[in-house]
Amino acid sequence: MDFLDVLKERPVIAALREVESPPLGKLSNIGVLFVLGGDIFDVPRIVDQARRFGQLVFIDIDLVKGVGKDSSGVRYLATEGKVNGIITTKGNLIAGARRDGLSTIQRIFALDSESLAGGLNVVSKSKPDAVEILPGLIVPKIMTKIRSKTSIPIIAGGLITEKEEVEEILASGAVGVSTTSHDLLQFH
Repeated sequence: MDFLDVLKERPVIAALREVESPPLGKLSNIGVLFVLGGDIFDVPRIVDQARRFGQLVFIDIDLVKGVGKDSSGVRYLATEGKVNGIITTKGNLIAGARRDGLSTIQRIFALDSESLAGGLNVVSKSKPDAVEILPGLIVPKIMTKIRSKTSIPIIAGGLITEKEEVEEILASGAVGVSTTSHDLLQFH
């Protein structure tokens, strides 16, 4: 199933930094996992556990140790890692990931107007399946500006701690919210 279809029904995404023993059983209501830590040896175990709960797994290729930040690393994740997709800040990895059958999420940091404009410019060239904007709290305030530049689905991540923030972000037009907060993972 396409991850964007999964997000329509379950828009809260579990972002896992600690991967030694991810509480996937407690996250059975979650449809998509972002793996933001660990190393290449953790990937098969996490993917196997997630599959038992019907969860899709995205690996942040920039943060998981031991995975080459190049086309070979992407190909490894697609063929041996059996992940559903990658997250990256690097636009040059997007096309290769798509060729290898992976869904793609490009992460951009909206630290100021210039970084947002630069990030959206890169996204317009790389054409990922979705864009994750950090910090996520800013998404409702900048969604009009984002939509004037791209129609690519938006995921908000970072600094989101309250249920009301999740609701506001989703109401603004974001397709998903990624969070490490266990309280928010029970929401939706």
